[in-house]
Amino acid sequence: MARRADDIGKQLRDFEALLVPGQAIEAIEKRLPEIAVQITSQTQAADRLLDEQPGAPTLDGLTAQWQTTRAELVGYVTVLAGRATAIEKALAHLTAQQKTWTQARADAQASRAPAQVVERIDSVLADMAGSRTRLQAQRAATLVLQDRAAQEVTRCEAVLERVAALQRGVAGRLLERDGVPLWEIGQLASAVTELPDRIRNAAAAGRTQLREFVQGQRRVIAAQVALFLGLALLMGAARRRAAQWAQSGETAASMRVFDRPISSALVLTVLVSGWIYLTTPARAVVALGQVLVLVPALKVTRLSLDPTLVRPLYVVGAFFLAELVRHFASTVPLLGQQVFLLEMLAGMVVLTWWLASRRRRGAADTITSRERALRPAARVVLVTFAAAFVVGAAGNMSLGLLLGSGVLGNGYLALVLYAGIRVADGLVAFALRVRPLCVLGMVQRHRPLLERRAHGLLRGLTIAGWAVFALKYFGLWGAAVELTEAALGAHLRRGSLSISLGDVLEFAVTAGAAILLSGLVRFVLEEDVYPRLQLGRGLAQALSSLLHYGLVLVGFLLALAALGVDLTKITILAGAFGVGIGFGLQTVVNNFVSGLLIVFERRIKVGDAVQIADVAGRVEQLGMRACTVRTWEGAEVIVPNASLIAEKVTNWTLSDRLRRIDVGVGVAYGTPPEKMLDILLAVARAHPLVLPDPAPVALFLGFGDSALRFELRAWIDRFDLWVQTQSELAVALYTALGEAGFEIPLPQHEVRLRRA
Repeated sequence: MARRADDIGKQLRDFEALLVPGQAIEAIEKRLPEIAVQITSQTQAADRLLDEQPGAPTLDGLTAQWQTTRAELVGYVTVLAGRATAIEKALAHLTAQQKTWTQARADAQASRAPAQVVERIDSVLADMAGSRTRLQAQRAATLVLQDRAAQEVTRCEAVLERVAALQRGVAGRLLERDGVPLWEIGQLASAVTELPDRIRNAAAAGRTQLREFVQGQRRVIAAQVALFLGLALLMGAARRRAAQWAQSGETAASMRVFDRPISSALVLTVLVSGWIYLTTPARAVVALGQVLVLVPALKVTRLSLDPTLVRPLYVVGAFFLAELVRHFASTVPLLGQQVFLLEMLAGMVVLTWWLASRRRRGAADTITSRERALRPAARVVLVTFAAAFVVGAAGNMSLGLLLGSGVLGNGYLALVLYAGIRVADGLVAFALRVRPLCVLGMVQRHRPLLERRAHGLLRGLTIAGWAVFALKYFGLWGAAVELTEAALGAHLRRGSLSISLGDVLEFAVTAGAAILLSGLVRFVLEEDVYPRLQLGRGLAQALSSLLHYGLVLVGFLLALAALGVDLTKITILAGAFGVGIGFGLQTVVNNFVSGLLIVFERRIKVGDAVQIADVAGRVEQLGMRACTVRTWEGAEVIVPNASLIAEKVTNWTLSDRLRRIDVGVGVAYGTPPEKMLDILLAVARAHPLVLPDPAPVALFLGFGDSALRFELRAWIDRFDLWVQTQSELAVALYTALGEAGFEIPLPQHEVRLRRA
C-alpha cells in the first residue's frame, strides 16, 4: 500500500506540470486578443476593398495575407488541441485510479485494516480529487482558448471564401459594362451630379485610412523611418568615399547612385516595406508610398541612361504619376474613368508623335540604336492604349483597366525595380571596396567579376519577381502554376520505369547546384584560405581536387535520389559500371586513377616545368583524365595522366626553381688557363641573376683538336629566364675574351700529300 501510494504521488506531481501553461500557451493568450482586433480591422478594410471589385493582383495579395493569418491561428489551434488531449488523458488516468483507490478503501474497511492505512488511502483520494479539480479547470480554460482561436479561423475562412468567389468571377467581369459610356448623356450627367459628394466621401475615407494606419503601425513606421535615415547616412558616407576614389581613378560606374543619397535610400526603404509590414496597408497608404518613390526612382534611373533617353524617361514618369492619381481616384468610379480615358488619349498622342519623329530622324540616320530598339515596344503600347481607350469609353472599365493600367502598372514596377537594382549594385561595389571585404584576396584580384556576378543574380531575381507580378496582375498566375505542375508531373512509363519532367529537372538542378557549390568553395579556398596557410607543395591542389570530387559525388547521389532512384540498389549500378570498365573503359579509369595518384603524391603540380618524353614545357592544368602542358614554343599538348605515372618524367621545379646554366668555350693553344678561369668567374659574378650560393664554377675540361676547352657553370633561381640568362652570359664572355685578347680558334686540319 505504501509503495503504491508513493507511485500515485509521483504521477500526481507529473500531472501538476500540466497545470503550468508554458511559454507557448502564454504567448497564445497574449497574442489572441491582438489578432482578434487585427482581424476585425482587416475584415472591415477587406469588405471595403472587395466592394470595389478589385483586380486579380489585389485579390492575390488579400489571399496571401489572410492565408498567413489563418496559418498562424491553425497553429494555435493545434497547440491547444495537443494540450487539451494531454489533460484529457491525465483525467482519464485519474478516474481509473480513483475507482481503484475507492475500492481499496472499501476493502480496507471491510477487513478492519488499521486506521493509519485508511487515513493514507483517504489522503491519496483527497490529493487525486484536488488534482482532478485543477486539471478540469485547466482543460476548460484550454478549450475556451481553443474555441476562440477556432472562431478567428472561421472568420479568416469566410473572408478567404469571399475572395475566392471574386477570383472565380474576375474573368467573367471583363466583358461586363461596369462604367458609364460616353454617349449615354443621361447616366453621365447623373453621375457628374453625384461626383462632388463621392469625392468628399472618398477623401474622408482616405484620411481615415491614413489615420488608422499611423495609429496602428506606430512602431513599424518608426522602424521604417529609422531604416531610411540609416540608409541615407550610409549613402552620404559612400558618396564621400566614392569622390575620394574618383580622384585616384578607382571608382566604379555603379557608384554614381550615391550622387543621389536621399533618393537611393528612399527607393530601398520602399522596396523592403513588403517585409516590414505583416499586413497589406490600405489603398490610400499604398498610393501615397507609390507617389513618394516615383521621383526618387526617376532620379536614380536617369544616372545610368543615355542622354537621348532622359526626356522620354520623364514623360513616362508623368504617365506613371497620372496612373497613380487615377488609382487613388478610382474610389470614385466616374472620376477614375475620366482620368483613365485622358491617360490613354494622351498616351496615344505622345506615342504617335514620338514614332513619327523617330521615323523622320531614322531617314536621316540620326536615330540611336536604343531608340530603334524601343520602337517595336512603343507600337505595341500604342495599340494597347487605343484598345483600352475604346473599351473604356464604351463603359467596359474592367477590360480597359486590365489593358491600359496593366501596361502602366507593370512599367512603373519595372522602373522602381530597376532603380533598386542600380542602388544595390552601388552598395555591392562600395562594400567590396571597404573593410572587411576589401582585404580578401578574391576581392582584390576579382572585384569586377564579383560585381558582375552580383549584378546578374540581382537582375535574375528582379526579373523573376516582376514576371510573377505581371502574371498575377493579368490573372494568369493560377493558370501558369497549374500548367507548370501538370507539365512537371507528367510521367513517362516504360515497364517498371517511371520518370517525369519534374524528376529530370530536379536531377539537373541538384547536379548543377553541386557543381556550382564545388566551384564556389574551391574559389574561396584558393583565393583566401590557402594563401593564409602554410601548406606543403601541391597540398592545396590535392585538397581542392578531393573536395571537388566529393561534392560532385554527393550531388550526383542526391540528384539520383531526386530522380527517384533507389540508392539501396546502387550496388547494381556499381556492378554494371564494373562490367563496362572491364570491356571498354580501362584506359579512362586508368587515367582517372593515375590522376588521383598524381594529386595525392604531389610530385607534379600546376606551374611545374616538366619533360615528358619529347614534350617539354609548363603544366597548365591537371584534369581528371589528362593534363595540359604548354610547350616552350607555345603549343598546348594534352598528356594522359597514365603517361605521367608509367613513363619517366623530368620535373625541373619539383623541390625548387634552381637551374644550372652551362656555357662552353674553346680558346687557342697558348692561352694561360688560370687567366681564362678568372675571366669565366668574373663574367658569371657580374651577371645580376647568377646566384652566389651555389657559387659559379669555371672548369678546364681538357685539350681539344683545335682549342683548349673550358666551361662555365652558374646557377639561377629564375627557371623561366634560364635561356635568356645563358645567352647573356655567352655574349658577356665573348666580349671579355675580346678585351683580354684571347682568340677563339677555328677548327684546324693538317693535310699532307704524299707522292704515289
